[in-house]
Amino acid sequence: LFLFHMFALRSVRHVGLAGQRLMARNTAMVHTEAHMKEIGITLPAYQDAVWSYVKAQRDGDKLYIGDHVGQDESAVTVRGKVGEEGMEGAEVTPEEAEMLARNAGLRLLSTLSHYLDGDLDRVDQVIKVVGIVNGTPDFRGHGKVINGCSDVLVEVLGDRGKHARTCTGSGSLPAAVTCEMVVRVKDP
Repeated sequence: LFLFHMFALRSVRHVGLAGQRLMARNTAMVHTEAHMKEIGITLPAYQDAVWSYVKAQRDGDKLYIGDHVGQDESAVTVRGKVGEEGMEGAEVTPEEAEMLARNAGLRLLSTLSHYLDGDLDRVDQVIKVVGIVNGTPDFRGHGKVINGCSDVLVEVLGDRGKHARTCTGSGSLPAAVTCEMVVRVKDP
């Protein structure tokens, strides 16, 4: 036992700071699905691609997940221009759009889970999220809208869900909001 203890201490010294952080991170990792249950989040059913593309494509340890449009709780795509009340052409409020972005984030997680065989613990890090808002010409709250997606990724994945982000507006989209992401994953 003493020899094993000495070997373990020596091994930790040789691993270095980066290795110690990795070991601490792995031992502190919470089972993602159990965490979702604790916080009352259920992922929507996975929706397969409908045209000649795939929902996600893996390249090495990166998984590129294509855009997911904002849908309501009934899985109906919400269309229209996002804008503040009184803005010409506004059909969707920023608060509604933020909820649509949250729902898009949940659908991104559902797709991620599908491509990782149901094991979200294989997510090492969300690298980047891109969010596009179909806003009125004078709408400036794109970031607040896309917070809906960013926030749910962090709620579910913790620090692994924190990411770089691009938010932009568009003159036309097939929906009020669309989001996509790049994730670094671990092999089982």
